[in-house]
Amino acid sequence: MNTHVIGTGVAKALGVTLLGMPLLAAGDATTLLTTELEGMEGMEVNVVNFEVGADWVTDRHIHPGHLFVYVTEGSLEVAVEGQEPRTVSAGEVFYEMPDQPMVGRTVSAEGAKFTVFQIGPAGEPIMVSQPE
Repeated sequence: MNTHVIGTGVAKALGVTLLGMPLLAAGDATTLLTTELEGMEGMEVNVVNFEVGADWVTDRHIHPGHLFVYVTEGSLEVAVEGQEPRTVSAGEVFYEMPDQPMVGRTVSAEGAKFTVFQIGPAGEPIMVSQPE
């Protein structure tokens, strides 16, 4: 099994580039774990902590894998194409199916902190831009 754990200092400097995640406003990404899944050839898990400002917003994007997000502070708005936007606050978890275009943004004045868990294709970014 190939396992990579990246410390906070290195991940803050490299986390966005390593994961291919376009953060369009102030924010830090800290990769906690990237590991291939034994018995599930070609699949891996990524666990990433995010700390974002009040003005944080993503571009329109998809996630190639199954994504689970646990919000630890603040609130996020999640707008998945074809669904009503929803607000997810501290203590709540949400799930996104693969390949669904969406936009995420902070809706709390103090910013937000959240942890992303993604199970997806090994070596793929966890977020891929999808311009309209």
